[in-house]
Amino acid sequence: METVRGLLSRRCTRLVLQQVRYKKPVYRNRKPPTWASQAALDMFDQYYKRQFGTRWSSIRLALLSEPKHAALVNNYGHDPEGVCAYLEALGAVDIMDAEVQQALRPAQRTKRGVRSVGHVTTIQQDTEPEDPALPEEALYGDNVQNTATHILESNQDQGSSASLPDIATRLKLFSYGMTDTSRFPPAKPDVDGILTYYILDAASVLPVLALNLKPDDIVLDMCAGPGGKTLAIVNTVVPLSGIVANEPKSSRCRRLNNVLRLYLQQGLSVQKGVKVTSFDGSKWGTMSPNSFDKVLVDVPCTSDRHSLTHDEKTNIFHVMRLRERMALPDLQVKLLSSALAAARPGGEVVYSTCTMSQMQNEGVVYMAMEHANHTSNIVTEVADVSNIVQFFQHTFNFSEGCRIGALVLPSLPNNWGPLYFCRLRRIN
Repeated sequence: METVRGLLSRRCTRLVLQQVRYKKPVYRNRKPPTWASQAALDMFDQYYKRQFGTRWSSIRLALLSEPKHAALVNNYGHDPEGVCAYLEALGAVDIMDAEVQQALRPAQRTKRGVRSVGHVTTIQQDTEPEDPALPEEALYGDNVQNTATHILESNQDQGSSASLPDIATRLKLFSYGMTDTSRFPPAKPDVDGILTYYILDAASVLPVLALNLKPDDIVLDMCAGPGGKTLAIVNTVVPLSGIVANEPKSSRCRRLNNVLRLYLQQGLSVQKGVKVTSFDGSKWGTMSPNSFDKVLVDVPCTSDRHSLTHDEKTNIFHVMRLRERMALPDLQVKLLSSALAAARPGGEVVYSTCTMSQMQNEGVVYMAMEHANHTSNIVTEVADVSNIVQFFQHTFNFSEGCRIGALVLPSLPNNWGPLYFCRLRRIN
């Protein structure tokens, strides 16, 4: 055994700390990496500036600013009226209330809305679809050509009433006043363990209103994750014959199931006929043709606001998702065409995105109408949504350059959107 004297006489190694200077990496033969959000902003600056002109600077500022949120009251909670009183005590107002909308109306204001609010666009038979494979520039093209070669345009009654369908009176959607981006407190469970309200972008309720749900309707929510629009459909309290909430992505499908579990009492989703599926949305037209009265298609898109605020792989502008981004118009056309085939004759399909891209909005609608007519001999028309635009014209900032449907633009007074929606009606 080594003695204490030996231990003391052993030469100990000294720990020397050396200061190392950090050297910035030098990119000799390649460009430095670009963040996904910066790539998205560069793309938007290039194309949206041409699309919106001088308005782009204010839209750009709103996109980069704190978004506004609203609270959708859960009508299936223990005391929805008490929840409404609680939200009013916080200073929020129900923007679904006609009296609130009347109070928001200024003394003089230029009428805003869709350029042709009464337009009905019909695709005739014997049309040839164009190839939806497009270069990346076309995703944000500022001159969307009318790809329908045989389009009939007729003007409906321009004096449509600014009233909403009956389902709007059952939805309670609370928001703070203009320029107030305060966040609502997290929803707490009531005595039954059900969360009392759901936080969402107020504009995301507009496609649900455009469905114009009727009793005994069978509804398909083709891209239902994460579940906000499905929850809004259920909270309309319309006695529907069934709701199919479909979400092909496993992660979003788990979030959908979680939302239904947290916001509906045990067994209520089954009682309301809510069925969650996870099929490829483009297959519904062949799996269940002529089966649904109403179909909601909230398609995957470039998600303008998300693309400017996130840099992880969930950003569609991430360098690893270039091929997926290029294939978006093709996917959107397939999903909308499938929805038209799944709808019954006389049924309605609502198409929605969260982008301002004309190609992904109006361009996809035109191409899908032609594709459905060419492949399945389906004749459709673009239905009027001017009543929704007129009712909310002092709450949302609607684009005046939208040819069909309606587009909510972000703006600092009420920083919601972007969101595009268009209602199609199947004729034959």
